[in-house]
Amino acid sequence: MAGSGAAERAAAAQDAATRDRASPRELDYHQLWQTAVIPILDDLLVAALLGGRIADRLAWVFVAGYQSACRATFPEAAGSGWVTFAVSEDRAPVDPLPPVAFHETDHGQVLQGSKTWIAAVNSVEQLVVKSDRGARARYWLVERAAPGLTLESRDTPEFLRDLSQGRAHFVDVPITALQPLDATRVDAFRWFEALYIYAAFCGFVQAHATTDDLLRLCGDCLDGIQPALTALLANELDVPSLQKADARAQDLLVSLSGNRLAAAGDWDTDQRLIAMYSKAIRQLQPG
Repeated sequence: MAGSGAAERAAAAQDAATRDRASPRELDYHQLWQTAVIPILDDLLVAALLGGRIADRLAWVFVAGYQSACRATFPEAAGSGWVTFAVSEDRAPVDPLPPVAFHETDHGQVLQGSKTWIAAVNSVEQLVVKSDRGARARYWLVERAAPGLTLESRDTPEFLRDLSQGRAHFVDVPITALQPLDATRVDAFRWFEALYIYAAFCGFVQAHATTDDLLRLCGDCLDGIQPALTALLANELDVPSLQKADARAQDLLVSLSGNRLAAAGDWDTDQRLIAMYSKAIRQLQPG
């Protein structure tokens, strides 16, 4: 099975210190992730699987997959802390927050504007931020402590409510505080995100399942994930493998109906994490 090696490495890396640990707060999971996952970040699939294995709820399954997806898309974001991909901007019809863009000042170029969705805003150490649009669009790595950058928590919506979420405000952030990024893979981010989250979901199930049917579905899902990821990392899209992984992830979700594994958190709301990518994947055409 294509994904069995990664799954075995993730299981082996889950030592006694991280086994069966509850993580009711983001801080708890963040500390657990740093202990368990940082040593194996050289393999992003294994990192996602292990991050899922140590998760006790779907909010942390999201984090585990999302961290690998950000690093796969932007390899320069390879630090040991959490990173977030800041793209969303305010679309309010009245008095929207200004979009992020460069401006010329007497002191040189500065970044100004706001991003409206920052995942794990209380814990992230780096942001990947998109500036401007169209032909002028650029991507940058920004440290949390960059001068002029302010992160603001906001009331968390029902979906993934255990995860802190917020906004980022850039006020005269100097270009010298930004690291330019290669955006070659940026269009593939949504597929990386889906696949690594599916992998984290498989890790979550493998760590808690006791029946052969669930373990078999995890293996089938990983058999699609690994070749699909290999293709994406080579800047190719393996649609059959991507769709196979998605179909198996949805089968796995159906098999967990009613929160069969007794996951913590809001299972009924957060289970849509696994379903939310499926429509776009199913609509892809091979070729």
